[in-house]
Amino acid sequence: MHAPPPVHPLIPQGEPELIETAAALSAFLEHARQVGTFAFDTEFIGEATYQPRTCLIQLSTSERVALVDPLRLTDVGPVWELVGDPTVETIVHAGASDLSPVRRHLGRDPENLIDVQVAAGFLGMAYPSSLAKLVERFAGHALSKGHTFTDWDARPLSPSQLRYAADDVRFLPLVWNVVRAELETRSRLAWACRETVARLDDPHVFDPRAHMRRASRGYDLSPAQERLLEALCVARDTIAQVEDQPHRTTIPDGSLLEIVRDRPDTLAALDAVRGLPRPIVARHGQRLLEILAQNPSERTNWFHLRKRREDEPSAKAIVDAMLREATCACEELAIAPQLSVTRGDLSHHVRRCLEAADNAAPTPALFPHGDWRLEAFGSRIEDAGRNVPPS
Repeated sequence: MHAPPPVHPLIPQGEPELIETAAALSAFLEHARQVGTFAFDTEFIGEATYQPRTCLIQLSTSERVALVDPLRLTDVGPVWELVGDPTVETIVHAGASDLSPVRRHLGRDPENLIDVQVAAGFLGMAYPSSLAKLVERFAGHALSKGHTFTDWDARPLSPSQLRYAADDVRFLPLVWNVVRAELETRSRLAWACRETVARLDDPHVFDPRAHMRRASRGYDLSPAQERLLEALCVARDTIAQVEDQPHRTTIPDGSLLEIVRDRPDTLAALDAVRGLPRPIVARHGQRLLEILAQNPSERTNWFHLRKRREDEPSAKAIVDAMLREATCACEELAIAPQLSVTRGDLSHHVRRCLEAADNAAPTPALFPHGDWRLEAFGSRIEDAGRNVPPS
């Protein structure tokens, strides 16, 4: 059963406004600009297309909550422009994916954002924390469970779907008001704002090196094989755009790795690659063969699992000690450990330190200049690693 929201000056009451005309949209956006701060969320489908398809946009100020229907409106660009307006504060919860269409429309990163999921991690909340947990703690309301998995592109949306979508933003102005006050009391507001920027990178921006590393699955590839795999990842991205399909649907990672391993040199051989869709071979196989010809590498029976220096016992002991110290420091400061540093971060740091020692180069810093972690932790995490006795 859907519980009505508590009466509070920062919680808009009543049913959400359903915006399906340009005039209604313009009026609400002007209202949000006058208030100066608003909450933003989207419902999208990302399983079938290259770029996720936005099916609903949720907006809320402390006075009004609205649902914008991008399937009925011919232009929702004004919404993206409001989110990108540096003079207006935008509140999100786990908003990285929701901001992708904003970045594509603006051609730049939006400014003046705060992610309450990140901010709450500086107040002792776990990271990531669900919206329901944040609303319960900071707004004193239990959200109703509902339409986490639903066909948001179906029309009409049911009243329960509309209420569920509205509640994704209805409580965010109050939540942020309470969280901000606590952050200011603890002198952590600047930390939360900096970490929000770091955590809201666009997950849909294509990074060929990152795709290559993921597709390699931890196997030890030669430099030539890595170059070939990266070139294949670039080609897959182009093919995925042409086909308007996600990368994994176009060519699975495992199929890319098999192409690198076996180096098929005919369309028939490509067609025999496990998991490689035949329609992709028919339409784009020649391009894949051209990439193989342009990127010579050795054919191999199999790859060896990559042995990383940071996984050696002596290096692992250093990583373990640093991670224990980071966890203790976060517990003392009531900061979510996942916001501070991960084992992967520390492993990467230790590898860089080992390489610097090999080259008689200066020891790299764990955190860059200006990072909030320097203010929070100083050098205690690095010191813990230095104090590990040599094996």
